[in-house]
Parts: sequence; structure tokens; C-alpha cells
Amino acid sequence: MKAMLSYLFEFMTFAFPKAGAEIGVPITIAIGLFGFALLKCRRQVIPALIDVKGLAFFYTLFVSAVLVSLFVNPGNFELFQLATVAAVTVSPLAIGIGRSVNPQTALKILAISLIIAGAYAVIQRMVGIVTTAIPGVTYTFGQDLAEKPIGYGMAGSGEAQKMPSTYQNGNGAGLFYAMAIPVLLAWMPAAAKQRALKMSAILFGCAGLLLSGSRSIVLPFLFFLLFLLVLLKNRFSYRNQLLFVSGLMFVVFLGSVYLLATDPQFLQPLYARYIEQTLSDPTGAGRTSQFVDALAQVNALDGPSFLRFLTIGLPWDQISTLEGMVSILFNYGVFGFIGFFGALTAAILGIYRSHKLASIGFLCVFMAFLVDGSFNFPPTLMNLFFLTGLLTQPQSLETQKAMSAGSGSRM
Repeated sequence: MKAMLSYLFEFMTFAFPKAGAEIGVPITIAIGLFGFALLKCRRQVIPALIDVKGLAFFYTLFVSAVLVSLFVNPGNFELFQLATVAAVTVSPLAIGIGRSVNPQTALKILAISLIIAGAYAVIQRMVGIVTTAIPGVTYTFGQDLAEKPIGYGMAGSGEAQKMPSTYQNGNGAGLFYAMAIPVLLAWMPAAAKQRALKMSAILFGCAGLLLSGSRSIVLPFLFFLLFLLVLLKNRFSYRNQLLFVSGLMFVVFLGSVYLLATDPQFLQPLYARYIEQTLSDPTGAGRTSQFVDALAQVNALDGPSFLRFLTIGLPWDQISTLEGMVSILFNYGVFGFIGFFGALTAAILGIYRSHKLASIGFLCVFMAFLVDGSFNFPPTLMNLFFLTGLLTQPQSLETQKAMSAGSGSRM
């Protein structure tokens, strides 16, 4: 029963994270399953936090800072604000669920989920976001997709620039793709059917990532793509490394010839989103303006107010819209910022020690968090820490070595 709950939670939080209804705040099936699965796996949480060096300390520091900030901010909080605080503090406990599952079964579910999310993004791009939407399944019943930041009214053709898939938001979907693709690249399944599942998932994941329209994650992913390819190449024997490099160069050559010889319509929105808008908008979708305004607000503080800002953050009713990790500093103070920053760093280092290739995606997510506030909303942190628990399992590395030895240099 415990294993079934964990796998069902994994599938829903990866494949259909927004399935549910809005009752004041979004109540999703994945969140309900998270509570039940966490209750069943409660004995795994503390050992999982302790096993990842530094994670228990920084997570405790972050939660303590959040609770202090919550206590000193009396007043009538909005339900949505309280839900955001709960999400960012409780979601990392998903590490215990990830620690409790069988790695190979969990990786199959991850691959299936990536196919669903990526394929649905392709369908959205071809048919339309609203046309293909299923209320309560592909997005939370009671919400309006047109109000989501997916680029309505910004595209030269089509209804939006960001294909949100089942995540309702291109940024959230992009973070999932970026984490999942390197994890599956690091997976070395022995069975032919599983290898086919892996390759299909990676292809749909790459398509979904490009269609997500999330520059905050796509640009870091492209930046680290060379490192990812080098790590992937090093997994092969010398002979297969030559084949890998030759095949990659051949694909790049054919792709370049194709792009020079044609003007495919489906590439135009990608060019407009990632190239034209990036070059024409030096503010990073208004984020630099947010940071400048926030800095001016801090400079205007007197001595006692500045001391409060450093220790517990600003009063929440005085904080304007602010994205990225700097919002943690303004809401919870320097100790909360150090705790959150340190917890993410500890998780990434823990994954790096076990699976260098898989850690590339988490590093990209970390960079995206510097400018994007998706960590405040489920399922981003749930996904990240579930995979942290999965990839830092002691038996996970042993299984990886055994399967690599058994399968030779096969993908």
C-alpha cells in the first residue's frame, strides 16, 4: 500500500500536477496524495534529510526563519499567501517519498510522465491550448487558462507563446523537463522495451522544453548542454564515443542544412520567443526593474527597519511583486535566504556525488530559481526533492553500477 501510494503520487505530481479544483486555493489530487504518501513514508524523511550532507541543517534553518517571519507578521493573511508559505516549506519533505521507492520503477514512471507532458505540449502547439484543455485534469477546475502567464496576446500567430502542458504555466513545465531529461539520460536500463521508453521520453521531453517558452530554464539548459553531452559521451567505450560524436555532428549538419534551405513555420515562434524577445527586452520580462525597485526600497529604510529586514525580512504587506530567490530574502530575511539557498545547493551536491550527469538538470533549475519564483508553487519543489531522494538512495548508485556493467555501453 505504501509503495502504491508513492508511485501514484509520483505519477500525478509529474504527469498531471494541476488535476483538481480551486476551492479558495488550488486543491489538486497530487497534493492530497502527497499528504497520504508522506504519512506512510514519514520514517524515511529525517534519514533522507540527514544522509544528504548539509541538507538537514539548511532546511531546518529555512523553516525556522519562515516560522519566525510568519509569527512577526500579524494581520489578516490572504489564504493564497498562507498556501504559498506552506508549499515552499513542506514540499522538500517529498525527499522521504523519493527515498522509499524502487529506483527502476520510479524511473519508468518518470519516463511515462515525461512522454505525457511533452506529447501534450506538442498537441497544444498544433491544435490549441484551450481547445485541448480538460478541466480538472490538464488544468485546475475553476481557473482560467487565459489568465495564466503563458503569453496570450503576445504571439504573432497562435494563441500563446508558452505551451504549459499539464502544468498550467510554461515555466513550471520547463523546470520539469529540465530535471527529467538528464535523469533519464543517466538511466541505463537493461531491457530493450525500457531503452525504447527512455529514448521516447527524452525526445518528447526535448520537444516540450523548447515549446515551454520558458527562457529562465531553456537558456541555462542550452548553456550547460555542452557539459551534458561531454558527461554523456564519457559513459561510452572509446569506440562508441567516436560513434556518438560522429552521429552528433551528422545530426547537427543535417539540421543546419534543413534550417538554411527551408523556413519552417513551427520554428518561427521559437525564434521569436528565445532570440528576438531576449535581445529586444533587456529587463528580462521586467525582472531587472523589480530588483532595482527592491534595492531602492531597502536603501530608504532607517536603521531599525534595515535590521529587521536582514533578520526576518520586510513586513509582508510592504513587499511588492518580486520574483526569484531575492524574494526569499525580502520575505524571510538573510537566515531564510541562506537556509533556502543552502538547501538547494546541498541537494544538488548530493545528486552530483551520485550521478554527475543527472545533476546538470538540477543545476539549470537552480539558475532558473535565481530569477523565477516557480519554487513558490507546487509541484516544482516536490519534484525536485522527490528526485533528490530517489537519486541519493544508497542502493540507487549500486543498481546503476550493476546495470552499467551488465549493459556495457548501451543507451
